[in-house]
Amino acid sequence: MKKIQLIEKVTHNWQIKIVCLIISVLLYFNYQGNIMETRIFSVPLSVVSNRDLVPAQKTPKTIRIVVKASKDIIDTLQTGDFSAFIDADQYLQKGIYSIPIQINLSQRAQLFEPLQVEPKPKVITMLLEERTVRDIPIKPIFTGEVDEGYEVTGYSCSPDQITITGPKTAVENSAATLSIVLPLANKNAPFTQTTQIKPLIPNDLINISGASSVYMNVNILPKQLTKTFSGVNANFASLNPYFQVKQLSNLSITVSGAQNALKNYKPSQYTAQVDCSSIETEGEYTLPVSIHLPDGLTLVSISADYINISVEPAPVILPEVSGAQ
Repeated sequence: MKKIQLIEKVTHNWQIKIVCLIISVLLYFNYQGNIMETRIFSVPLSVVSNRDLVPAQKTPKTIRIVVKASKDIIDTLQTGDFSAFIDADQYLQKGIYSIPIQINLSQRAQLFEPLQVEPKPKVITMLLEERTVRDIPIKPIFTGEVDEGYEVTGYSCSPDQITITGPKTAVENSAATLSIVLPLANKNAPFTQTTQIKPLIPNDLINISGASSVYMNVNILPKQLTKTFSGVNANFASLNPYFQVKQLSNLSITVSGAQNALKNYKPSQYTAQVDCSSIETEGEYTLPVSIHLPDGLTLVSISADYINISVEPAPVILPEVSGAQ
């Protein structure tokens, strides 16, 4: 009997009971879907400044944003779905402004509902100044000394100047020249040095136009010297062995060359040569002189192209005669 009564109670108005059950299930899932969860992201912050005013103070590279959405949406969101920016182009005069932070959503994030995004902080106080452009020449600073006997004969750099852009105060306070340090120690040949520009201008408010590197070519060559040698004795080539020669005029030569080659050089007996093959009798002659130098040395001048000589018979040396036994 009790069993029959229970069945009757369950089936009584069963259509209404089923409808209520369905409504309850829907309300449950709707409630679960509307529970908002919170998550904090750190996103990049950029500044829009395409007109005459630019930031004159550093801005944070990132800010925090508070995102509220259902758990299903929160679980799918990523940092790349958000970016933040402040718009400096809305201001026309230099000054200090409280600029609101604006948030961009990715196309994917724009489809999510409900979704609440709030930046922390909401505004940034910023000084804006006039945009200023300036050209700065590039100059080398040589440090140390090249190897002995060598010297720097010139240099070139590409580019030879850079263009910087930024707020007026920062640009005007920049150095008049961009100095590139070039160490010369232990150098004895031409070399090229590549230098990154940005580390030399560490102010983040300043932008550098054009090349990001400077290529500095330094030319190093042996140091050239000039030296004069006096009292050079000539070598009388092809002389008839029955004659002997006396040099009547002094001879000096001026030679140029690398310092390391010239500092230890001394004329040899074959440096100045006179061709005596045409001499057939004794007497005085004026004959041309030719100069012969080692590789790397160059004749600058000679005291005379001709030399005066006196030709005499060579002494006769008789053989010794052995004494009688």
